[in-house]
Amino acid sequence: LSLIPAVAEPSLAHWSAYAFVLALFHEGEYLLTAAYRPDTLSFDNFLLNHSRAYGVATIACWLEFWTEWWLLPRAWTTPNALSALGGVAMLGALLVRGLAMRTAASNFSHIIEETKRADHKLVQHGVYHYLRHPAYFGFFWFSVATQVLLLNPICTALYAYASWRFFADRIPYEEALLLRFFGDEYAVYRKRTRIGIPFISTR
Repeated sequence: LSLIPAVAEPSLAHWSAYAFVLALFHEGEYLLTAAYRPDTLSFDNFLLNHSRAYGVATIACWLEFWTEWWLLPRAWTTPNALSALGGVAMLGALLVRGLAMRTAASNFSHIIEETKRADHKLVQHGVYHYLRHPAYFGFFWFSVATQVLLLNPICTALYAYASWRFFADRIPYEEALLLRFFGDEYAVYRKRTRIGIPFISTR
């Protein structure tokens, strides 16, 4: 279904790509949780009902895209090199997030766990060797890249700020818990890794 707009109107190719990858993202979140954390599996793992802010942001994105596509000259809204760059970044970010969830396996959770499970391990291999929050890295850059793909200048700025604000609050809180769980092991790990989201550092 996501390909129909692109077939009917080539200038909507980037919308079709966005719709397809967004569906892939939500389906992937559920399937990866089913594979590695079936004990927590529910409809919530699709992240469709992530939060009211997420719903508002999605609607704002759609409104901006279709308003600009309808009102602006077609040369401004037709897919170009910038939207292609956004598409590549979107896929790359989605890959990093998927790898993060797969690598963390049973250690991953969509909800911050405030008590340490007996089988909870500090994952330091794979993508976690370089990034200590690769799933957050992937989500942040995925959200921004979707708007670059769609050539949505307003929502590119809004998504960047909203995503940054969310992780600027979430990451320090989560790292305080991880320090409590793993002590010096996490402190050493934190010193040698990056977050990869601009202007967020808890070292």
